[in-house]
Amino acid sequence: MQRSACRTSIVLVAVLLLASLYPFTAAAAPPLQSQIEHIVRPGETLFRIAQDYGVTVDDLVAANNLTDRDIIHVGQRLIVPLSTVSPLPTHPADYLVQLGDTLSLIAQRFGTTVETIAQANGIVNPNLIIVGQSLTIPITQGATPLPQTAIHVVQPGETLARIALRYNTTAWGIAQANNLSNPNVIYVGQRLVIPGLEETALNPPFTGLLFEPAIITQGQTIIVHVSTDRDVALSGSFDGRLVRFSGGGEAYWALIGIHAMLEPGLYHLELTAVDAGGNTTRFTQIVQVEAGEYPTDYITLPPGKSDLLDPDLLRQEREKLAAAFGIYNPEKLWNGLFLMPVQNPRITSLFGSRRSYDGGPANSYHAGTDFGGDEGTPVYAPASGVVVLAEELIVRGNAVIVDHGLGVFTGYWHLSGIAVEVGQPVVPGSLLGYMGTTGLSTGTHLHWELRVGGIPVDPVQWTEESFP
Repeated sequence: MQRSACRTSIVLVAVLLLASLYPFTAAAAPPLQSQIEHIVRPGETLFRIAQDYGVTVDDLVAANNLTDRDIIHVGQRLIVPLSTVSPLPTHPADYLVQLGDTLSLIAQRFGTTVETIAQANGIVNPNLIIVGQSLTIPITQGATPLPQTAIHVVQPGETLARIALRYNTTAWGIAQANNLSNPNVIYVGQRLVIPGLEETALNPPFTGLLFEPAIITQGQTIIVHVSTDRDVALSGSFDGRLVRFSGGGEAYWALIGIHAMLEPGLYHLELTAVDAGGNTTRFTQIVQVEAGEYPTDYITLPPGKSDLLDPDLLRQEREKLAAAFGIYNPEKLWNGLFLMPVQNPRITSLFGSRRSYDGGPANSYHAGTDFGGDEGTPVYAPASGVVVLAEELIVRGNAVIVDHGLGVFTGYWHLSGIAVEVGQPVVPGSLLGYMGTTGLSTGTHLHWELRVGGIPVDPVQWTEESFP
């Protein structure tokens, strides 16, 4: 099934550590990748790009199979082979100051100090260097360069978290290496030192922390994998909400639902581990949530439906739903990908779209995915579970909720008829009911909802990504 262009694409990375703003929480990372992708910007030449990354023009020509080194075009994607970065010199070298350079960046690049470069070049004010200025870089005996250091030039639309993802490192490591006071503020063309991470590690008993997907977006479900060096009782919280972990034997995982209207920015994931001896270790990881690309739907309610938006009616129904979604079954009932709830699915409204009713402000959002179809179209269970609600509601019409375990639920609204009852187990393909237009509905459709820990998330993600 084709997905709408407004839907944010999901980048899957099996092993990654995301941004941490505490040096003692920076997690060990796999080796630095051997190449990156550079998008050509106006005014750039192959020579300038080679200088920016510390490689040669010949390296770029060979890596990209270029037939003419004088011809590149804006928007062209070039592979930069970082494994060819020249080793640090063993004798004094000359360096031409580039746009965005600071003496601190240059010193880190060459494994020396600001003071050493300033003395060698008679620089009175280390904060004042000029683009095009030639600097002699002396070699300091015993200096230890940053391992596998690279230079990255910030591209339009990039964030520190995305750059860290590209290099298999952390935003905190990049921020430290570049003396960034605010990791949220970088600018196009800025040159960033990308350091290695051989010396960074988690505090015991934590030995690993991984996120899937690596880029955390509004409205998505993420998996947090935690490994330890011993058995522990593990608990956590994200944005003040409880995070329940499954697993054991030094390997744990949890699902977190990211609210579709959560303000983009940095958030705390707090973990607490208690071992058999009663020793308690707390760990805080900072993760960056990025904005989803959601459209706005302007909805005109048909006559007789607008009174369903009465605040008291909405509150009563929310309380009933909260009771159903508040059940926690510690057993995982589903297996593998979820199925679509209807055959030959035709999506008419995507999850996450902002909604305006009768010309009012767009201060709400679509908490599910809508499917179009004829009255009476069968609606099926996408995965195994147990029915915990099957009744007529005022706003959502005839409704069914299925508990899939571990705080994962699916809901089916506006049905013309219900084919299950509370307590009934279902398997993938079990008949739940029939498509209709009951409750607050402008036409025949199925509203399919999926919640993780009480938070509505994009259900279609679960048909494309398998969660443990």
